[in-house]
Amino acid sequence: MSTEIYYFSGTGNSLVTARNIAEKMNGKLISIPSVMDQESLKTNAEVIGIVFPVYYATNDCGIPLIIGRFIRKLENIGSKYLFAVCTSGYMSGETIENLSKLIQSRGAKLAAGFTVTMSNKILTKEKQYKMFNN
Repeated sequence: MSTEIYYFSGTGNSLVTARNIAEKMNGKLISIPSVMDQESLKTNAEVIGIVFPVYYATNDCGIPLIIGRFIRKLENIGSKYLFAVCTSGYMSGETIENLSKLIQSRGAKLAAGFTVTMSNKILTKEKQYKMFNN
């Protein structure tokens, strides 16, 4: 079964996640920005994975604009097994549900959606004080 893992990564978290998935599934790893110059996207892969970070309050509610544009370029995906993994520093909200609706508008179904919560590196003043004064 052929697998393609498409990813968009702002800070590298989604890239690492996509790389790990592609390795475990013997899938081909493809950067979404590298294919965005194409008018439409066709694939022979039977399984398509989409990995991306959650963005707060964008037009597609958590979905980066490039992901929305990518989904709209995909053709003949109705018979494919589609899954998505979003990386998030805190929570993903309705990102997977919104992505599912977008994919449905293209005549396909999101078979599975997952959120990978990354470590939250925001240090409060209290945490900073404890870290530097112990």
